[in-house]
Amino acid sequence: MKDALHAAAEDLAGELGSRPLLERILRRCTDLLECDAGSISSVDELAGTYRKEADVGVNCQSGRVFPLTEGMTGEVVRRRGPVRFDRYAEVAGGHLPDSDPARSHGVIGVPIEWRGRIIGACVVFGRDDHRVFTEADADLLRGFARYAAVAMVNADSHEAAEERARLQAAGAERERLLVEVQGLLAKGLVDLTAELDQAERYAPERVTGYLRRARAEAENTMTAVRLSLGAAGHSPLEGRTLEDALRAELGWAHRARGADVRLVVAGAPVPLDRGLAEHVLSVAQEAVSNIVRHSGASTIRLGLVYNSAALTLLVQDDGQGFVLDSGDQRAGVGLRRMVELTGSVGGSATVESVPGWGTSVRASFPYQRTASTDDERIEVLVVAARPLLRAGISRLLAWSGPSVAVVGEAADGAAIAAARPAVVVVGPDLDGQGELIRKAGVAVVAMCAAGDHHAVAEALLAGAHCCVETTADGPTLARAVVAASRGESLVSDSGVWAGRLSSEPNPAGLTARELEVYALVSQGLSDKMIAARLGIAAKTVGKHVGAVLRKTGSRGRAELIARGLPAG
Repeated sequence: MKDALHAAAEDLAGELGSRPLLERILRRCTDLLECDAGSISSVDELAGTYRKEADVGVNCQSGRVFPLTEGMTGEVVRRRGPVRFDRYAEVAGGHLPDSDPARSHGVIGVPIEWRGRIIGACVVFGRDDHRVFTEADADLLRGFARYAAVAMVNADSHEAAEERARLQAAGAERERLLVEVQGLLAKGLVDLTAELDQAERYAPERVTGYLRRARAEAENTMTAVRLSLGAAGHSPLEGRTLEDALRAELGWAHRARGADVRLVVAGAPVPLDRGLAEHVLSVAQEAVSNIVRHSGASTIRLGLVYNSAALTLLVQDDGQGFVLDSGDQRAGVGLRRMVELTGSVGGSATVESVPGWGTSVRASFPYQRTASTDDERIEVLVVAARPLLRAGISRLLAWSGPSVAVVGEAADGAAIAAARPAVVVVGPDLDGQGELIRKAGVAVVAMCAAGDHHAVAEALLAGAHCCVETTADGPTLARAVVAASRGESLVSDSGVWAGRLSSEPNPAGLTARELEVYALVSQGLSDKMIAARLGIAAKTVGKHVGAVLRKTGSRGRAELIARGLPAG
């Protein structure tokens, strides 16, 4: 009989499917006891139920769930051991109908145990009225149940592994689709903004305001896509190398402008940290986007040079070039982003451009950051109404470098006291944003919708140290956090808002910079303090204050503050 048990266990070990395995277990049980019918149930003692998983030779309502107060399985669990009846009709709450001949047959059941828990029960029915089960039958069936328990657990483990594999495959497919969606949307929106820039240059003045607003909406959409994908945990390098991602960028540039493109890799490739590789790719994307949008280049070259201590990214084009100290704010924003992205990981970037001869960008990324760069981390609490926006802001800050540590996310300001952050980043979707800023008790960075200069003024009036547009990238937001932690200010310069005021109510006719100065004056700040906030000279602030007084008809600062912010 011992040999028969070993043979049965070996036979069962090769079967991994749950239902077929249980049926084979039953057949082995009935064969060993010279019977024809039986059932196996899985037991959930915490829920107080059991489920009929399989039956052989008798209809025991397979698949149904019953309470542990019924049937043979209930008796087995209640007694915590083998149970025998000379007639099934004696079983309380039995599930065989009165017309079933098996009700007059004997029945035996044993628990299937695993690590001290009853995970199931095996029940075998006698072949006829004369079959009476004995203690020896119970010992035999119980010994077999130990092997059956191992087989059942293996089947459950196999099913769990298959489920994990299915989930991983589904996750990989979602990541692939995210990459495709991001590529299609981002590139399409960049194309759209490029066309709007071109149209703005030749459009009559009466329609330029509409074009600027359309471009702002496109930029806002690009930011929303970036935040959404960041919240989903998307990485632009998921499933591909840095070189592959750069080739994809060049492929888009070729399709968008028909430019001749080429990627050159020099030196022995060094395995890069994912975060560093993402920064390299972001700088390359910014550079290529600027080329496509502004340069009119016919040739674009990307280079990756693996040196002993750093990776160098080279981006060159033969476009129209520009004067580096020119007032083209759109180009300037792109250059600042590249410098900020590179600096956030301890690197440096330089730009050389000659009108009519093209532009060259050189960015160096050290493989290892010096210890001094990681000495202090600024703790940040992100407060926004929508969970997706909170997660997106947190991800942008996390990817911006090690100088910022997100210590929590919240839907309102109640968490500030418990989190005790150095800086609070407040989303633009929060009702009562100004009230939260006034009561925060710590430095605040307010995020405002792109082009909403009134929101900027109100945030500054409430006491925000920095205001950042929702179109900003991670490094720009991180730079504002660092400035706020030092008691400094970072407010988007007038170029960001220029041209957008003409289409919005502003009875006093204040410029964007004058609105910013007005808000800070209303806070009671002196010219020197305002100069420090805005990064301009105190004399320049004085001129702006004079202009605001003149345009609003105010006789002094007190009257200016009493008037409140300009209407609109």
